[in-house]
Amino acid sequence: MMVMNMSQTTARLATAPLDLIRIRMQLSAPTASSGIGGTASSVEYPLRSSFSLWSQLKEIVQKEGSIFALFRGNLAATYLWAGYAMVQFAVYGRLQQIITAAIIPENATTSSKDGKNEIHNLGQRKTVVAFLSGAVAGTCATLITYPFDLCRTAFAARGLADTIPAATPKATRPHLQRPPTSIAGFAADIYRNQGVRGFYAGGLPAVLQIVPYMGLNFSIYEYLTRQDHNKTVSVSGYAGSIAGATSKIVVYPMDTVKKRLQAQAVFGTSTLHSSASHPHVGMVDCARAIYKREGVASFYRGIVPAVLKNMIGTGLSFAIFRATKNVLEGRTEAGEGELS
Repeated sequence: MMVMNMSQTTARLATAPLDLIRIRMQLSAPTASSGIGGTASSVEYPLRSSFSLWSQLKEIVQKEGSIFALFRGNLAATYLWAGYAMVQFAVYGRLQQIITAAIIPENATTSSKDGKNEIHNLGQRKTVVAFLSGAVAGTCATLITYPFDLCRTAFAARGLADTIPAATPKATRPHLQRPPTSIAGFAADIYRNQGVRGFYAGGLPAVLQIVPYMGLNFSIYEYLTRQDHNKTVSVSGYAGSIAGATSKIVVYPMDTVKKRLQAQAVFGTSTLHSSASHPHVGMVDCARAIYKREGVASFYRGIVPAVLKNMIGTGLSFAIFRATKNVLEGRTEAGEGELS
């Protein structure tokens, strides 16, 4: 677990600027109403998708005065991903054993007159077992670490929060009037204004997205590494990168809805520079509002830095996980086989 925490911390530091851009792009909306599709020429964004990632990084540093602005919310994110990884991999490994034992009887044979051997064949069920285990493990990890996710969003949005228009009705800004300055201060404000429930704002789309996200993540990883009998670290890293990118693309619209609801809980508005934002009463209302006001494309704002970050982070996590497991099981990357 210590090695896994180190891998998550390293991955987090390496990808923190990408994650910052991703969050800010998700919380940005057109400054003028463009109707369905967002095609009006008057539409502008604080962070425009046409900018290169490098240009956006430079813009943040210039406007906020320090390179450390690129790492806003990184401490909360480190707590988030370190805790998430511990719960995720611990639960995943145990669930694999439980589910496999439940669907594959100990007396199952590789041949049977009635053909039931295929039903109990482990090779035919590895992907299914990985999907189920990954989905449940991801849900558990999400619920346990979610308050840190909310905190990370609040800190990452600090630069945008300064642009909330003064004309925004105070009734729509009932919570934190100023960006948080510390994790403890943030937690105290959320609890004082909203109670425990406030720490789980946007929790429903988070859980709904994590089931397919982690299920796909682990099942794709298992599928890509199935023929790697030597259990090499390089193959695990490659498979983890592909799995992370693919699963992120699939669930990304739900992640955008989650971020908007988190911003609303913290700042009272789901888009941090537009006075046109109105309070959302839930996940469905938020998704409908994004579609009507901004168009389908807004569900995918920030997808490029998100995919890059996930490829690096997930690939590194799986590679470190495999390397650690190889050491514990007495394997070598040259592939000497498992110790009996």
